[in-house]
Amino acid sequence: MKNLKLYSCLFILAAGLLLTSCESFVNDIPEAKLPKSESRLVISSVIAPQLSHINVIVTESVPLFSKSGATGKRIENAVVRITDGVKEVTIPYNAENNLYSLEQSKFPIEPSKTYTLSVSDGKRNVTAQCTVPAKTPQRASYVFDTLVFEEGSIRDTAITLKMTWRDIPGDTNYYVVDGVMDIDYSILVKESSGKLVENRISYLFPFNWDWQQGKNKLQSDSYQDGALFTSPTGKITLPRIQEEIRDGKTIKVYPKTKIKRVILEVLNVDQHYYKYNRSLEARNNADNPFAEPATVYSNVKGGFGFFAAYNSVQIRLSKYQ
Repeated sequence: MKNLKLYSCLFILAAGLLLTSCESFVNDIPEAKLPKSESRLVISSVIAPQLSHINVIVTESVPLFSKSGATGKRIENAVVRITDGVKEVTIPYNAENNLYSLEQSKFPIEPSKTYTLSVSDGKRNVTAQCTVPAKTPQRASYVFDTLVFEEGSIRDTAITLKMTWRDIPGDTNYYVVDGVMDIDYSILVKESSGKLVENRISYLFPFNWDWQQGKNKLQSDSYQDGALFTSPTGKITLPRIQEEIRDGKTIKVYPKTKIKRVILEVLNVDQHYYKYNRSLEARNNADNPFAEPATVYSNVKGGFGFFAAYNSVQIRLSKYQ
């Protein structure tokens, strides 16, 4: 026991010396020798023929060692343009959604075309380019199932989904699956008088594809040209019963769930979409504190961020099957 205490004391002493020396090391670096960097524009945009709007988010990077005055907030006074090499339009700022947005009816996004996005705030200029995949994935099939599980004393019900589709042969393709359910259900609401009442609401529930270890929702057809692809299992946990005790009485509201519509989608994404999201996964999954930080992919010249495209096939269901 004495030896154990001695080792513990030595460890704490050594750790303290290490921290002290690190602090001294950082404090002793002259400011002139710190790496110099400037704030750059950061853009984020994904375009597709199936989207109703062209949306662009513009922010700025915050340098680690330089005093640039950058805040990292959204930039509202930039000039944002998109061109297909023939036509060019300016994308106006939408204050309500805090991004630059343009209806596709005013500038349609078409398969196989290459688009260039340019952003300037008067001092900084960036550009990015992407090509919309030419083909949509072959029509997908789907299978729903019901899953009942318990977490402690709470019993939940979930709807699961698996999708299957055939790879587009002869091309290099990257795929992503997506899906939402439009659900009506009842909730417990407190009125201004304090009375608890039942209220019906509608909400879009997205499928969660990352709840299980295993397959990734991002897939590549490398060495699988023309093969049959299967998605990971997506899951939506349905609304649960709400309970509240008022004046010694238990008030319960059952969700009485009604699924109004389902939208399923298989996206044929470009390399920029794939590489950017893969790099985010690598950074978020870096559990080793001593490993070098993963670099987030960017295809923006003069700045950071990504400009990507996809072409998708959708399945719209008027009711849950």
